[in-house]
Amino acid sequence: MSISPPSHHFLSLGRPSLLNPFPAAAVDTSTVAAADFDVDTHTGFMPPDPPIRRLTGAFTTWEDTLERATGKLKLGAAVNSDIEREESSRWRESVRQLPVISSQPLSRDERQLRRAHVCLTFIMHFYAHSLPPQESAVSIPAPIAVPLVQVSRELGIRPILTYADTVLWKWSLQDFSKPLSIANVELDGPFTNTPDEAHFYLTSARIELRGVEALAIMRRSMDELFLGDHLAKRRIARYLCRLAVVVGDLASLLMAVREHCDPHVFYHEIRPWFNGGNSHKHGWVYEGVSEAEAETIKALGGPSAGQSSLVHALDAFLGVDHTGTAPPKSVPVPIPNPVPQSGDSTFLSRQQQYMPRHHRAFLQHLASSHSLRDFIHSNTDNQALVQAYDTAVDALKKFRDGHIRIATLYIVNQAKATVSSSGPGPIRGTGGTALVPFLKEARDNTLKTMVGK
Repeated sequence: MSISPPSHHFLSLGRPSLLNPFPAAAVDTSTVAAADFDVDTHTGFMPPDPPIRRLTGAFTTWEDTLERATGKLKLGAAVNSDIEREESSRWRESVRQLPVISSQPLSRDERQLRRAHVCLTFIMHFYAHSLPPQESAVSIPAPIAVPLVQVSRELGIRPILTYADTVLWKWSLQDFSKPLSIANVELDGPFTNTPDEAHFYLTSARIELRGVEALAIMRRSMDELFLGDHLAKRRIARYLCRLAVVVGDLASLLMAVREHCDPHVFYHEIRPWFNGGNSHKHGWVYEGVSEAEAETIKALGGPSAGQSSLVHALDAFLGVDHTGTAPPKSVPVPIPNPVPQSGDSTFLSRQQQYMPRHHRAFLQHLASSHSLRDFIHSNTDNQALVQAYDTAVDALKKFRDGHIRIATLYIVNQAKATVSSSGPGPIRGTGGTALVPFLKEARDNTLKTMVGK
């Protein structure tokens, strides 16, 4: 039997829309309470129960359509035979012939809404990227565009493939008799059906699960900040030293992506499927969607590591300031940031648009809570505390060093080795950033956060 939360509970607040990201009622919480932000004490930002693998009833038509594309369609630019071209064309025609199904029957079940978002966004990306290269805008057929926008409105997330779709909402257990853990999680690779794609997603899932301890450390440290006495300072120092160890583990997990994901396969066969409307000169046109909404979503970016709430949480907790880190003006900014950031319009803050709505609220609340960095600044005479804080910040800086190395190996080096008919240009990340300058500035911002340097 399911039990609904009381009407005043955060999870009972009305869902935001794409044009009005916040419900009328305000979030009023005094602590980082996991239940209020859909953050589980055992699984963190990943849901505690396995996501639904398949919708039923009228929605099986979406599932069947996705199944016919999974691991079978090729990127439009990579199709080199009449047979492949015809198969791809027939599949896209079947998408256009689908009925426009209302998502309203799913509106009372968050897990089914998430599965619908996963299913529809993967179909959309299959459709857009299996098309032959074209100069005109990419038209997303109404049978996909209309229910996707409806589902996204219910979930308060963007109608595009996101990190949540590829990682948070798409995992399964290797052994159903055991709980979710780093050793007991698996993901598939729908676009290419390769172990490389699956391992790419698995790397992110393992980082999320290892980060559960980091979230617990944040919660305990914030509790101690309320006290602020001598014993609290000792405990905070101990927690920060432990946080440095955890973040070091995150860096090791990140580097382990190299074990089963080949850089050439990633760059040429996997990564192109992630691109959103912002990668196309004229964007994507969502057929059957109101003109106002369609205009705000035509140039959305695809999934990116920048959409991981865990890394944002570490920044917010440690007080890393990215307000000066903005992508080049050529990167589209289609809609305002739905999470106010004191005028901040950086790439990282805009990536919060693509996160599940409760996780956005978690980050907003974390950023507005008692400042750990201010507390450290007010206790610079406590060398053990300052050193512990700087050790944690340095660990995050090293994590970003690792990210730069991975991005260089998987994107920069691959791009340099590719002869592009369009000539030289900035090398961009999966979310649309000019990659190397952005990552280096984010790393430098982290280094600047140290207090005792």
